[in-house]
Amino acid sequence: MASGTGFAPIKAIIEHAAYEKTERPMVLYWGGRRPKDLYMHALCEEWARTLPHFTYVPVMSEALPEDGWSGRTGFVHRAVMEDFPDLSQHQVYACGVPVMVDAAKRDFVAQCKLPEEEFFADSFTSEADLASA
Repeated sequence: MASGTGFAPIKAIIEHAAYEKTERPMVLYWGGRRPKDLYMHALCEEWARTLPHFTYVPVMSEALPEDGWSGRTGFVHRAVMEDFPDLSQHQVYACGVPVMVDAAKRDFVAQCKLPEEEFFADSFTSEADLASA
């Protein structure tokens, strides 16, 4: 699961798994405010078409009518919870802004039965986040 530029470390994980021909199922949830925030959306769609055990779910939190967005909306971690109400047999790799990473860990562990030791994260604040604070 990634938000914004948190996609970069997740991209590296996916590329390594593809190189190793990993058969482990992977689902990428990538959240952005608006579609333009998913700067490598086409690559993720290509992975979904070509990698046998990979699924891609883009999620927008603030899409505007002019964006023409018809996909998932809301908070990215909530989309994961809707699709995986029981995470007891999963691992989660979350990269992005602290508010998303913190909410995901809290909610996945408390509400979706994710074992706390199966949550891995790289939390960071971007310049855009600092400017809006």
